[in-house]
Amino acid sequence: MITILGLVLFGSVYLSQGEDVAELACKCSAGSGVSEVNIYAELRELRASLAELSAQLSSTQDEVQEQKATVDELRKESRERPKVAFSASLLSNEDKNHGPFNTETDLVFGKVLTNIGDAYNPITGVFTAPVKGVYYFRFSGYGYAGHPMGLSVFKGNQRMMSAYEHKSSGDTNDNSSNGVTLLLEVGDVVYMRLWIETWVNIDRRYDYCSFSGFLLFPV
Repeated sequence: MITILGLVLFGSVYLSQGEDVAELACKCSAGSGVSEVNIYAELRELRASLAELSAQLSSTQDEVQEQKATVDELRKESRERPKVAFSASLLSNEDKNHGPFNTETDLVFGKVLTNIGDAYNPITGVFTAPVKGVYYFRFSGYGYAGHPMGLSVFKGNQRMMSAYEHKSSGDTNDNSSNGVTLLLEVGDVVYMRLWIETWVNIDRRYDYCSFSGFLLFPV
């Protein structure tokens, strides 16, 4: 049996001698029949297939490099992106009512549960934006029904969002909560206030009254 390598060498000899070989064929046994193989055509097809595969491989390698560069860029952005988040509750060594007062009063959430980025001050109860961005804030209140309960979140001197529970004789406890998304500049302050002539209950264990916020994304 003549191998493909032998056929290629055979064809090369004819070409090197300058013979006008238009078609080189060999008879190859295939069971009981005989098939004619055009070596030049087979080699041309093989060369074309290899060239196509090589082009596809090169394109795939380029795509992989592009994707790797994109992933590396996203990882870099994630590492460099500011991380800001906090949660705090009203602090007390005993269960007690806070209020009512004859003027609106700032609420200081002194029990810090989380303060990534240290943007929240548990001494003043004020959150100061470290970067320009969109932030989300959430607050909740708990109180007894003997007095109404009113809470507001402020951005600077502007009241942004509130929650209110009126005085009720039909139940003993009131709960209220709300949230808001704010666009803040660097240095903007956000804090909570208790409404005039309302109260909240401060408990020493369950942290019903809370104030939380985090950076959604910088802008």
